[in-house]
Amino acid sequence: MAFWAAAVAALLLWLLLLLAMALATRNPEVIAGPPAGELADQSPAVVDLITGRWRLTGEAPAATLLDLAARGVVQIEEIGPELSLVRLRHDPGDLNPYEKLVLEHLQALAVDGVVATGALAEGSRDLSRWWKSFRRKVIVDARSQGLSQPRWSRAQAAVLTAGAGVPALAIAVAVTVDDRKHSAGPGAGIVSWVLLTLLMGKLNGERGTRRGAELAGYWLGVRKHFAASGRFPQLPAASVTLWGRHLAYAAALGVAPTAVTSLPVSTPADDRRAWSDYGGMWHVVTVRYPRRMLWAREPRPMLLRALGAGALAGFWAWVVLLVASAFGWWPDALRTPSAFVVGALVAAVPLAYAISDLTRKAEIEGQIVRLRRVDVGSGENRGHSYVHWCAIDQGREREVKAFGISGTLWGALAEGDRVRARVGPRLGWISEIEVAERRQRQERYDDTGEYRIDAPENLGEVRISDPRKE
Repeated sequence: MAFWAAAVAALLLWLLLLLAMALATRNPEVIAGPPAGELADQSPAVVDLITGRWRLTGEAPAATLLDLAARGVVQIEEIGPELSLVRLRHDPGDLNPYEKLVLEHLQALAVDGVVATGALAEGSRDLSRWWKSFRRKVIVDARSQGLSQPRWSRAQAAVLTAGAGVPALAIAVAVTVDDRKHSAGPGAGIVSWVLLTLLMGKLNGERGTRRGAELAGYWLGVRKHFAASGRFPQLPAASVTLWGRHLAYAAALGVAPTAVTSLPVSTPADDRRAWSDYGGMWHVVTVRYPRRMLWAREPRPMLLRALGAGALAGFWAWVVLLVASAFGWWPDALRTPSAFVVGALVAAVPLAYAISDLTRKAEIEGQIVRLRRVDVGSGENRGHSYVHWCAIDQGREREVKAFGISGTLWGALAEGDRVRARVGPRLGWISEIEVAERRQRQERYDDTGEYRIDAPENLGEVRISDPRKE
C-alpha cells in the first residue's frame, strides 16, 4: 500500500503542476472596444483567429475568398437565385500562403477560369489536410505579427514531459511489487506516461499575446459596428462588389452568415448533392446510392450468389412442404417439383441479370461527381470489407445512380475526372474505366515551414458554433 500511496501522491503533484501551468498560460482577457468602422491591417483570417479565442473557425476560408474578391483577385457574380460564379481574374503575386491555398483550390476547380460557388466543396483534395495546412499558415502569420504564441514554451513542455515520468515510474514500481508473477510493472509505467503526456497535449494550443488581446478587443468593437448596422447577415457573397473588404471582415467576425454559407471552401462535399461542369455549364446533380440487393454487384460472383440463394430457398420450401404433406395439406408428388420451382424463381432474376451483364456492356462517358467507400464488414474477428461507389454525370439527367466498382479501379480515380467506362446496365458494375481528362489536383500545400511550428492537431478542428457568440 505504501508504494500505491506514493504513486497516487506523485500523480496528484504532477496534476497540480499541470493545472498551475495551465492557469499561468491561459489566454489574456479580451475586452471588446467601442464600436469602430475603420479596418486595421490584419487579414480576415487572422482576425477570425484572434477574435475566436485563438481557435480558427470555419468562417476563415470563406472570409479569405471574399477578401480576394474585394481586392480584385477574383470576381463573384450572382447569375440567379441558385447560381453564383467565381471568376478568376489575376494573381497579384504577393498573397499570403493561406490566401494562395484558397486561390489554388479555385484554380483546381475552375473551368475556363470559372467555378460555381456551390462547387467550392468539390474537388479531389484531402479536406482534413487542407484545413490543417490553412490553419498552420494563418498561425504563422499571426505569430509573425506578435499576436499569437504556443501555449507551452519548450521549457514548460520539457518540464511537464519529464515530470510525467515520476508518477509513471511510481506506478510501475507499485504494480511490480503488487504483482510479481506477471511483470506488468514496466508496461503499466509506459502506458501511464503516455496517457499523462496525451493529457498535457490536449491542453496545449495557441494562446494570445498582450498585443493580440488588444487588437482582438478592437476588432470586437468593429464587430459591434457591423452588427449594429443590421445589413450584413442577409448579404450574398456577390455583394462584395459593393461592400468590398467590409463584407470579408464581417464574415470573419461571424456577422455575415449568408455570404459564408454560399462559399463552402472548408465544408465537406455532400454525398448526395454534387456540382458538375460536364457539358460546359455548372449544374447540380443528385446522386442516388441504390440498395445493393441487385445493384453495384459484380456479375460473376452474382452467378454463384444466385445459385446459392436459389438452392437455399428451394431447400426451405421443401422443408415447409414436407411438413405440409405430413398434415395432408400438400400432395407428396408435388413436394420436390414445387421446391425446385421456388428455387428457380428466386434464382431466375439475379441469374438473368448476371448473364446479361456478362454478355453485354453499356458504354458511357461523363464526369465523376462522387467517389465513396463504405465499410460494410468491419468486426473484431475480421478485417475491413468495403463497397466502392462511383457516380458519373453523363450530362443527360439531373439524378444519377452510383455504380459499383472494384477497389483497384476506384483508387486510381478522382472526382472531377472525365472518363469512359463499360458498365453492366442491370447490376450497375463498372468493369472497365479509362480517364480521358484528369481534373487538376491540389495535392501539395507547400507546408515545409508551417508544419514545423508547434500547432497541436486538436485545435485545428472546424467548430460548428462560433466561439465569439458563446
